[in-house]
Amino acid sequence: MVSTPNFDELKDICGSNESKDYFKFLFVQEEAENEGYIRKAIEWCDGMHEKIAKFGAMLEEGQRFSHFYVAHWDGMECLVKAQARNGVILPVMRSASMLR
Repeated sequence: MVSTPNFDELKDICGSNESKDYFKFLFVQEEAENEGYIRKAIEWCDGMHEKIAKFGAMLEEGQRFSHFYVAHWDGMECLVKAQARNGVILPVMRSASMLR
């Protein structure tokens, strides 16, 4: 007899020995899981949009500080780098969420 532990597990979870039933169950579960991943990716993109907007506002506001405030300008330099990195990450996240 052939050992099919994965299919046996699927049959137990599904509650049916009929292949049409357990395959339907498998693919419905798979689709729901994928939809969850896509929703999460969209949430991450939305969060990244908000972060980029906030950092943009901070960069604009930060230009008003005196050029003699060295610690501020060191922080601004880091903010510029973070904003650039976010600008690289967002398109990757967006393309991943468009894989539907």
